[in-house]
Amino acid sequence: MIGEAELRARVDAAIAAGPALRARPREEVAERVAAAWALIADPERAPGRAARERLPETTGLSLPMIAWALQATFERADRQAHLEAARRMAPPDDAARAPARLSALVLAGNVFTACVQPCSMALLAGSPLIIKASSKDDVLPSLFVAALAQVDVELAEACEVVTFPGGTPTLESALMSRADVVSVYGSDATLTAVRRRLAPTASLVAHGHGLGAGFVSRDALENEDAARAAATAFALDVAAYDQRGCMSPHVIWVERGGGVDGADWASMLAAQLDRLAADLPRGPLPREVGAAQIQWRGVAAARGELIEGDGWSVSYEGAAALRVSPGWRNVMVLDVDGPAALGAALAPLGVHLKTLGVAGDAARRREVAAALPAGLAPRVTAAGQMQRPSLLSLADGRPPWEGLFRLTALE
Repeated sequence: MIGEAELRARVDAAIAAGPALRARPREEVAERVAAAWALIADPERAPGRAARERLPETTGLSLPMIAWALQATFERADRQAHLEAARRMAPPDDAARAPARLSALVLAGNVFTACVQPCSMALLAGSPLIIKASSKDDVLPSLFVAALAQVDVELAEACEVVTFPGGTPTLESALMSRADVVSVYGSDATLTAVRRRLAPTASLVAHGHGLGAGFVSRDALENEDAARAAATAFALDVAAYDQRGCMSPHVIWVERGGGVDGADWASMLAAQLDRLAADLPRGPLPREVGAAQIQWRGVAAARGELIEGDGWSVSYEGAAALRVSPGWRNVMVLDVDGPAALGAALAPLGVHLKTLGVAGDAARRREVAAALPAGLAPRVTAAGQMQRPSLLSLADGRPPWEGLFRLTALE
C-alpha cells in the first residue's frame, strides 16, 4: 500500500506535469492517448498480452469475456473517437477555457474498462490525473500508463496510478484535498465518504450505484426470427461483464401485442444465454452472490416461470413488480403495454437507471426516450449495445468531460 509521503510526492509530480500537458495541442494528445490504448487492444503487442494474462485473475472474469470486453471497448475508443472528443472540447469564441489543475479518478472494481473514458478525457482536457484504482484490480489503468510511456514519456508523467484501501482518511485527504475535480465510480456510501474529503472549491462528478433495463418493442416481435434476433442482442447485454456493471440489464420489459408474447420471448432469451455460457463463460460465483442468487431464483419460481442453466437464469413473471437481480446473469422478463407504461415502471429507479436498451428502430428509441419521466437520464441505445458505450457517450446525463475544465464568459 502506498504511504502518505509517497502519495503526496506523486500528486506534486502530476501537478508539475500540468503546464507541459496544457501546452500540447489537443489533437496531438488525442493521437498519443489513442495509440497507447491501441497497444492494449492488440493481443499481439506486449501490453495487450499482459492484459489478457493478468485480468482474469484480478477481475474474476473468464478469458473469453476479457477478450470480448477489450475488443468491444476499444473499437469505440479509437483514434477517430479521440480526435472528435478533442474537437468538441474546444471552447466557444466568447469564452476562455481553464483546465482543472489536478483531476482524481476513484474507480470501483466491478467493470475493469470503466477507466478508459475518464482517463482519456482528463488528458484531452489538459488536466493531470491521479487514478485511485481498486485495491483488487489496478491492471488496466497501470497498463495504460505504461503504454503511454512507450508512446509519449511527457504525457505519461501527467498520469499516475495509486491503490490504497477505501476509508483511509490520511491518504484520501492527501489526494482529494489537492484535486480540483474528483470523479468517483462506486457505491452511494463511497460518494458520501469522498464528498467529505473534497476541498471547498473542488467539483465532485458522481457515478454512483446503477443498473440497466431493456425494452422489446412490438416491432421486434413481429415474427419468431425478429424476436430471436432481439433475444440474441439482449443476451449479450446480460452476459457482458457477468452482469456486474451499471449498464447491465436486470429486467427486460416485453411490449404486449407483438407476434411473440413475453413468455415465449423469455424462452428465446434463455436459449441465447445458454449459447453464450459456452462462448463467453461466466467467471466463478462468489459465495455471497450465490446466497442472494438462491433467494432470487426461489422467489422467481414462486411468482412465475424460472428457466435455469449453467451459470444463468431467466425469470418470467408477467406483470409483476420489478425485482433487482443479484447480477451474475440472472435476469427478469416482464410484460408492459408500451412506452408510457414503461416510463412509469422505470420511474422508481431514478438516477440509478444508467442505460436503457431498446429492441426496435431509431424512431422507437426516440419514442421511448420521450416517454421517460423527469429525473431519468439513461443512455438509450440499441439492444446488443448496452455494454458498448462510445467514448463520447454522456455519463449520467452529463458530457464525459464534466468538471475537467471551467469556461469563463468573455463579454
